[in-house]
Amino acid sequence: MQLTLIRHIKTVAPEGLCYGQTDIELPAGYEKVHAKITEKLKDSKFDVIFSSPLQRCKLLAEAISKNRQPIVFDDRLKELNFGEWEQKMWSDIESSAMAKLFFEDYINVAPPGGESFHEMVHRVKLFYDEINREYHGQKILVVSHGGPIRIFIKLIRNIEIKEVFDTRVDYGQLFTLIKISEE
Repeated sequence: MQLTLIRHIKTVAPEGLCYGQTDIELPAGYEKVHAKITEKLKDSKFDVIFSSPLQRCKLLAEAISKNRQPIVFDDRLKELNFGEWEQKMWSDIESSAMAKLFFEDYINVAPPGGESFHEMVHRVKLFYDEINREYHGQKILVVSHGGPIRIFIKLIRNIEIKEVFDTRVDYGQLFTLIKISEE
């Protein structure tokens, strides 16, 4: 399986806003940025496109597809659910007792009403295992967020969960990973 991953472009969210699964809008002129990304992929053919349903990913997936192929939207490709922290500034969150616990062990501790990183790893792994079975040997494009993309890299490169943030994942960045068949 060849897996191409792309992170959505920068949103209109102000710097320092916590917005994991909040459906934040894209800036004016986002179509031009999407066109540049689409141009990079002009010679790529994908058997299937998967995308997070959040508009920052959905609109990019649609620009890449140009109605030539269907897009499968999957909630498992969403960013981390920050629960009660969604749409709050990190500077307002970080002084709370719960935030201290979260930052000490973000892998296992969830924000209030949200999910832990470990829980996100589990849902992304379920998606990955499914596409690995059902789309074996095919070329797949996934349009998603920084967290899930790092998890895909972890799964394919077999790196430790604590090392996932060693990989930089910029807005609009592309990764192509090859899963070698184990059969």
